Amino acid sequence: MAFFRLVTLGLALLFSLGTAFAASPSSLSLSTGTEVSLRTYPAQGNTLLIWFVCDEGHSANEARTAGVLASYGYETWFPDMLDAHFLPILPSSLEKIPPDEIKEIIAQAIKLSGKKVVLITAGHGATPILRGAKAWQDEASEQDRSALAGALLFYPDLYSVSPAPGVEAQYHPIVTQTRLPLFIYQGHLSPGRWWLEHLKVEFARGGTKVKSKILPKVRSHFYVRLDATPAENAMAEQLPELVLDALNQLEIKP
Repeated sequence: MAFFRLVTLGLALLFSLGTAFAASPSSLSLSTGTEVSLRTYPAQGNTLLIWFVCDEGHSANEARTAGVLASYGYETWFPDMLDAHFLPILPSSLEKIPPDEIKEIIAQAIKLSGKKVVLITAGHGATPILRGAKAWQDEASEQDRSALAGALLFYPDLYSVSPAPGVEAQYHPIVTQTRLPLFIYQGHLSPGRWWLEHLKVEFARGGTKVKSKILPKVRSHFYVRLDATPAENAMAEQLPELVLDALNQLEIKP
């Protein structure tokens, strides 16, 4: 009898885990007609990370990081936006992602998962992702807006025009329009390092509080570079810890 109860309990646990993990979709159908395939790393927690990548490094470090994050209770989805729009696998292609599709992905992710959402991207992805986040917030009720908990940006490129030497950087209007807790990682060897505090001041003008950290001895795109230095490879190995630390500083629990 005791054995039967133990087996029943075990089957119930397996069923509940299978149900939770099976909830992650393999793709999202958008109103624009775009079909976006997903790679998902299910987890039992209440936080879903939507990570927009360029796949230049075949997402090896991002995928490894997602596996580690799942063990901590953070679920991760990788929407393949570049493939959905037949864009080349280049970091610059991220800026061509339609913000309205980001808005819709956020909405569907919250509805399908029932979890709070955190956005992650890098470089040129920052502008469309933040624009999509604002568009979602503009349409969401005040009560629902808390479901979008924040964003983690690696070496964000938010310039309206490429900064010239000796000329103050000019940013896309989304910088002062953003109302979302942010964490920024910037490489010490990246030109963006010199504008990081200026960027934070511009975010603050719109009421956004930004936390940040400069990573020593690395350039932008350090975890996807084909010409990575030993220091950049070592930092890439720490990618799971970097994401976890940013989430902790943003007070976003699994």
